[in-house]
Amino acid sequence: MQSVARQSTGLERTEIIVAGNGSHPASAPSIWSAITGNEHVSLLTMDDDATPAQARNTAIDAADGDLLLLLRPDFRLDPKYLTTALPLFADNPDVDVMYADYIRLAHKNGSAGKPGMIQLPDFDEALLQTRNILGPAVMLRRSAWESAQGFRDNTVYRDWDLWIQLAVAGNGFFHINYPLASCEHTKVSFRERAEDGRCKAMIVINNQSFFHMHTVRWALSYLRGDAWAQAFGFMSIPGPMEVMRMMHEHAIQQMGSTVLAEEAIRQFDSPPSSLEATQ
Repeated sequence: MQSVARQSTGLERTEIIVAGNGSHPASAPSIWSAITGNEHVSLLTMDDDATPAQARNTAIDAADGDLLLLLRPDFRLDPKYLTTALPLFADNPDVDVMYADYIRLAHKNGSAGKPGMIQLPDFDEALLQTRNILGPAVMLRRSAWESAQGFRDNTVYRDWDLWIQLAVAGNGFFHINYPLASCEHTKVSFRERAEDGRCKAMIVINNQSFFHMHTVRWALSYLRGDAWAQAFGFMSIPGPMEVMRMMHEHAIQQMGSTVLAEEAIRQFDSPPSSLEATQ
C-alpha cells in the first residue's frame, strides 16, 4: 500500500480492491485510504474455501478500470510505475500487456539466495513456451483479460498459464527494460518441487495449441505416469528436442536392460563347463 501511495502520478485515477478471507477488520479500507491518500479503496471478502485463482478472478470482475494490475502482499512498485505505464498504454493501442524488470529482495530469513536486479527478455513466444518470462506487477488491458478464461485452479503456475492464454489470443506484449517493481524470493519447498512436473503438464494441457505436439505428448504421458516422461528442469517445460531426447534415452535404457537380462538367462540355462563341474 505504501508503494502505491508513493506513485509520482496517476494515484487519483487508481481504484484499489483488496481480496481478503474475512480476517481484515471492517476499518481496514479507511486505514488503507489514509495510507495511500486514495479514497477508492474497498475490501472484497471471499469465502474461506476460495482459491487464489477464484479470489483474483472475482476481484478483477469487481473492478471498474480499463487497466488491471494484480499485486501480492510482497510486491512493491517503483514510484514511477504509473508514470511509465499510463502513457505507454495511452500512446500504443497495440500494447495489451506490459511487464518490466524487477529487483529481487532477499527473504527476511536469508534462505532464498542473493538479492539483485532481474533483467527479463523481450517478449518471445518460444521463450514463454519453456518458462515464465514475465516478472511481478504485470499490467494489462481489460480487453486482454476478457480475451482469456482467467486464472485457473488446476496449476499453481496460474500467472504463467494466464500469460500463455493472452499470447494465444493474440495480445501484444511490451517489455520495459527498467526495474519498476520488487518482490521477495522465498526458498522453494519440497512440495513445490514435487508438484512441479504435474503443474507444468497442466499448463500444456490447458493451452495445447500453443505448444509443439511433442510437448503435448510429454504432458499427457507425464500425467499418465509413463516411465519415459520425466518432470524435466524445475519451472521449465521441455521443448520438442528435449522430449525426443527423453524418449530416445528411455528406449536405449530399455534396450540395454533387455540385452543384459537375455544374457543372464542365456548363461543360467547353459550347461556348466568341465572345470566348474569338477569343482
